[in-house]
Amino acid sequence: MPTPAEVVLPFAQVAMTNITQEYPYADHHLARGPEDHRPAQAFHPAFANSFDWHSSVHMHYLLVCLLDADTNGDGEWRERAVTILSDHFSGDHLQREADFLLANPSWERPYGWAWAAELALAVSNSRIPEIARLAPQAQLLADAVHTLVLQWLPKLPEPVRHGLHTNVAFGFKRIRRVAGLQGRDDVVAAIDAAARRFFLPDGAWVFEQERSGQDFLSPGMCEADLMLDVLSDAELREWLPVFMSRLDPDSRVLAPAEVLDPTDGYQSHLYGLGLTIAASLMRIAPKLRAIGADAGDAASITRAEQFEARIPALMAPGLEAGLSDEYMSSHWIATFAWEALLQQHAR
Repeated sequence: MPTPAEVVLPFAQVAMTNITQEYPYADHHLARGPEDHRPAQAFHPAFANSFDWHSSVHMHYLLVCLLDADTNGDGEWRERAVTILSDHFSGDHLQREADFLLANPSWERPYGWAWAAELALAVSNSRIPEIARLAPQAQLLADAVHTLVLQWLPKLPEPVRHGLHTNVAFGFKRIRRVAGLQGRDDVVAAIDAAARRFFLPDGAWVFEQERSGQDFLSPGMCEADLMLDVLSDAELREWLPVFMSRLDPDSRVLAPAEVLDPTDGYQSHLYGLGLTIAASLMRIAPKLRAIGADAGDAASITRAEQFEARIPALMAPGLEAGLSDEYMSSHWIATFAWEALLQQHAR
């Protein structure tokens, strides 16, 4: 498995290629009249690239992260990356993107929201002066997301649990993290209340019924991953082992999914599924191991270690697909590959 340093340049090249490629582009906003039938650039001056809006947002996020991770501090790619980001975030571009979110409150909910918040945080934390000075513009995106979350959650009767973009647990976890770091305790509290309402009553998750042929998220893993942040240690000791009790080291969901047609954009989601499951396991398994150790339960400790042993195989196809020439994979997977690789390297 490569180190993060070894993939900075190739992932940066993928990101820059994607966020400067306008077509093909999946533009899926609601048209309220003929005036809304215009090129995507008319509505999205920053993110009308990389196949669709949410992928564009998180590939911009990836590029910001790669600039900060590059310890060499040189190379022509860095100058080009800074130029692209500065151009895309210039003027009123991000104000217009934030305004579009607010005017279309169900659009990109919550997946695109989550990446918009992550991008704002990454820009504000950047050690690159040219990027850090863009933080006020980027914060407009996070502020819009926080507003939308507070409007939405009181009206959300049930969680969306499936393995695609509208999965609420995946979005909640990321938005909650950003909100916490930005001092938005109101947003954190709203997400925590919703998570408890939706997920605390859950028993043993039926992992044997995962996965479907278009998933890039595991509903069960996303839920458990979120509750690591929401529940107290005492609550987690009770809830997590029960919720995870039907997951076995040999469960099908812990094996890489086969992709028969990489040109099929939905089927290629399965490359990302291994990466997101691996990333969640890297957070969940240590907690299960610690709970087992506290209880003196050797079997639970062994089971958690067996889960962790599945991580490299889960990651391998996605790491390869992230650098693929196939656009249906390369326009998005590198972000997930980078995050999983960073997490694996830090363990």
